[in-house]
Amino acid sequence: MPDNYSLFYTFDGDQAARFREARVFGSTVWTAAGAAMTWGEETRKDYASEAEAQAAYSTHCQAALADGYALARASVIDPAVFDFALLQALVAHAARQAFDCVRRAHPEQHIDAFALVSDDSAMTIGPMANSREALAASEYGEEMLWNPAEWAFDDGGAYFDSAYRLLLQAHRELPFDVDFATFRAGVFDACIAALAQLDAERVFGTGAERDENMLLFEVSDSEPLEGAMARLNPPAVVARFEAWMASWAD
Repeated sequence: MPDNYSLFYTFDGDQAARFREARVFGSTVWTAAGAAMTWGEETRKDYASEAEAQAAYSTHCQAALADGYALARASVIDPAVFDFALLQALVAHAARQAFDCVRRAHPEQHIDAFALVSDDSAMTIGPMANSREALAASEYGEEMLWNPAEWAFDDGGAYFDSAYRLLLQAHRELPFDVDFATFRAGVFDACIAALAQLDAERVFGTGAERDENMLLFEVSDSEPLEGAMARLNPPAVVARFEAWMASWAD
């Protein structure tokens, strides 16, 4: 029988507040619950048959709905295949919401830099943003511009919880048979593609306005991904970055 999976949320405004998820594989039912963007608490129970496990899985799903959670995703999981297209769609949707969120939260700031940040194990994705004013006030000067960890704003992180849940299947003790190097590279490419998709949709402006805005994808504590800067930014931004890099070589 297939691995069925369901994800449920309660919300604070339009951002996820708490999650519940359930998955059945063979005669085992696995569940997790907790606050958005956390690992949560896991349970795992083996049943006498696959039919009993399916029935218990259905009971968990019904209980989540009865407790006021809304169904966010129901899918069939093949442990040998990771859905990178779904990840890109989830990240693009979350990034659009996070970018709008940071602009709403800081209307007095000219937001001109937006980034997605992951980690070397490809377990997390989160947004960072910066403004013209924050850059001008920074003691680090131009160096701040190319280092999202030093940026001023991280509003909208909870929008990425659904993408985070998708990534966690590779890190929990769950059936997962995708080669890690393939998984890692695919996750990073999906994040870059999501930002490129939003840029093509003119979310970050056009013409002169776009030349003043910067997009980054960064893997914390790792070298920059080759080609990502040029893939995400117009020539004017790439030239600014290359001039900054050249200044360090002098």
